[in-house]
Parts: sequence; structure tokens; C-alpha cells
Amino acid sequence: MLKYVLLIFLGWASLSAYSQEVAPERSTTYTFHLNKLKTQEQVSNIEEKTKSIAHVTSCKLDWLNYQMVLVANEGGENGSFPVEQLKAILNEHHAALKTFTKETNPHDK
Repeated sequence: MLKYVLLIFLGWASLSAYSQEVAPERSTTYTFHLNKLKTQEQVSNIEEKTKSIAHVTSCKLDWLNYQMVLVANEGGENGSFPVEQLKAILNEHHAALKTFTKETNPHDK
């Protein structure tokens, strides 16, 4: 009898360990403050590559104010925005990330 109780408990515990709460889908606006922007070509390349990151819906780099605003879908199956991937794009194009802020809005469905 103890074996059956132990098997049931272990089965329940293993199922509980695999169930993970999924974050609700949301739209997140990131504002990145950049440094080292020098040419229009550099700005255009950074915008193009950033737009190609999965789940990015818009991206606008304001060269004069050293600021890039992007909107990405996050949560659910989208996961979270890969800031490390953006840092790699900036590094590739000789720009630097100083700071960033983010504002989250739930999806209207």
C-alpha cells in the first residue's frame, strides 16, 4: 500500500514540476538611449536588422536624439524581447546602448 501512495505522490510531484505558468500576451514599447551614432547608413542598418528580430512590430531610430523606440509582442509563445540580440546588432554597427526603459500594455483581444 505504501508503494502505491509513494508512486501516486511521485507522479503528482513530477507533473507539478513540469507545469509552468505562461505569461499573458502583451505589447511592450522599449525606448533605447544610444551612443556613437555617426552616419545615416549606420542608422538604417541598425533599424533594418532590429526589425528582423522575431516579434518586433515596429522600430524607429531617431538619429538626432540618439533614441530608438521599438514595439515587440511578448508573453505567451512569443517569449521576451532578446535585448542581447539587440546589443549584438548595435555592436556590429559600432553603436552603444546607454540605457533603456520599457512600458508594457496587455493585448486587447
